[in-house]
Amino acid sequence: MRFRIHRGATVIGGNCIEVQSSGKSLLLDLGLPLEAGRPDQSLLPPVAGLVDGDSPDLLGVLISHPHSDHYGLLEVVHPSVPVYIGDGARRLLEVASAFTTGRNFAQPITTYRNRGSFNIGPFRVTPYLMDHSAFDAYALLIEADGQRLLYSGDFRAHGRKAWAFDAFLADPPASVDVLLMEGTVLGREDSPAPMTEDQVEADIASSIADTSGIVLACFSAQNIDRLVTFYRATQRSGRQFIADAYTANILDALGKSSLPSPLSPSSRMKVYLPKRQRARIIRQKRFDLVEPYRRHRVFASDIGATCDQWVMMFRSSMIEDAEAIGELAGGKVIWSLWPGYLDREKPDLRAWANAQGMSFEIHHTSGHAHVSDLRRFVDRVGASKLVPIHTMQPYRYSELFPNVRPSPDGEWSEIG
Repeated sequence: MRFRIHRGATVIGGNCIEVQSSGKSLLLDLGLPLEAGRPDQSLLPPVAGLVDGDSPDLLGVLISHPHSDHYGLLEVVHPSVPVYIGDGARRLLEVASAFTTGRNFAQPITTYRNRGSFNIGPFRVTPYLMDHSAFDAYALLIEADGQRLLYSGDFRAHGRKAWAFDAFLADPPASVDVLLMEGTVLGREDSPAPMTEDQVEADIASSIADTSGIVLACFSAQNIDRLVTFYRATQRSGRQFIADAYTANILDALGKSSLPSPLSPSSRMKVYLPKRQRARIIRQKRFDLVEPYRRHRVFASDIGATCDQWVMMFRSSMIEDAEAIGELAGGKVIWSLWPGYLDREKPDLRAWANAQGMSFEIHHTSGHAHVSDLRRFVDRVGASKLVPIHTMQPYRYSELFPNVRPSPDGEWSEIG
């Protein structure tokens, strides 16, 4: 077995690794580079069959988790190329396709589950559920020719699935020849350990309690950990949480009793239909996306009359909706995404909040492992070779970890 990194050896995002055995190839992730705009076939790696589907040697694409920088180029792959992905991730992306441009995948999809091994041609694949800001994220063990390659995907140890990281450390795969491990945080190893989601929840609950008006919560609907954090913080503050229709559909599609849902009899969640989502639903005649929430919907007039009772999910595309509510002065915008995104946000949400008489706060924690947890991961796996990926600073690996063997983009490396 051999492998080559097509993208990711020296950048964060756009991951793609090809593994090969007996002339057959399997791709691990096929991500859209972070700096790219829309998916385009020119961004695809030079792997026969991706564009035209005319290669029996390409067995498929194995997706580690539903972040666009790991799956985003599937949109421009030939529809005959098989795709393998976690069942929860599949459900999430199916909902996303109904609310967002693109993301409809024509390829045949096979789902996998935690530690459920399966075969793809000469390869034996075992997924390991990991803690990450993306729902249903996995590390992937690939076996062939008596050799083992472990791809970490993206992970952390301080989220609501920290137990999954602990479970992996308690029973990791044995005799790993090559470990490809993400290093997103390298270069920030002197920073303190990241806050846990429980700590973020406590800070947000305190912030909500100190706010006299409405609280607008900015975070990704696909970050289920953060959604739970905001919902729980809202409950602690005695308010009600308002999800948009997109978020409500995601929660119900995942079908987990541990997650809040506006359809649950005990739920204190309401549903708001933003103007843009309403227009899309009407245009596509997808009224089934809002009909289940008819009795749970709230409108701008309902919210404006009782602003101090609500925490509302919010994004810049909903500015017109927020202004229709009125009575924003004294409220607060809580940003709960990577702060670097603020510099790309248009319009400037900080300036907008200030113009409305609202305060602006950032409450966030990373979706990636701290250096101390990367070390724990490396120690427990004990791989013969450690290969940097998903990092801007691959040179730091040899200063922090043993057995580092960098593999440049585009070059084949033997496992043994």
